Amino acid sequence: MENNIYSREILETGLKLGQILSDRISREAFATDPAASLPEAGLSSDMTVYADTADTVHLVVPASIDATRLSKGDDAYLEELGRQALGACFYDDLPK
Repeated sequence: MENNIYSREILETGLKLGQILSDRISREAFATDPAASLPEAGLSSDMTVYADTADTVHLVVPASIDATRLSKGDDAYLEELGRQALGACFYDDLPK
């Protein structure tokens, strides 16, 4: 049951963020002053927000690494690390 509650919270946060980011004006306001918009998405206003653009992609450094899974070359874990680090910022041709 706890997983369902957690998943629902993540989905609700994703929906709220998606609504903010899908509108050009809301997205620009969010990138300029995220502290004003973060509470609308149910997130702490003291978070640091970096906005990716077509020519700027931010790499997220995970707080911890599972050294055992890394040393074993666990494909699922390596994919998870890549997704955490780059989020949805994958380009066929990287901006120069």
